[in-house]
Amino acid sequence: MRKVIVVVCAILGMLVGVAIGQATSSIALLKWLSIGGEIGFTNPIVLDLDFLNITFGIWCKISVGGVIFMLIFALVAQKVTRWLKL
Repeated sequence: MRKVIVVVCAILGMLVGVAIGQATSSIALLKWLSIGGEIGFTNPIVLDLDFLNITFGIWCKISVGGVIFMLIFALVAQKVTRWLKL
């Protein structure tokens, strides 16, 4: 249970960090938070079997702010789960 909470908080931290990085990209002192890239398929792979259509795709946006907030959220979640004795 503890690991699931830490992973979910890490994913939330990445989302918050990327959003903050995009929001602060116009501020000169905080522009470095938005440095990053995108990983994944731009065109998803489609398997069409006439009666079933399956689409495979994955895409992830990573930034410096996302990595920093992911680490912060994961560490805080780990401390909180230890404190709550989960």
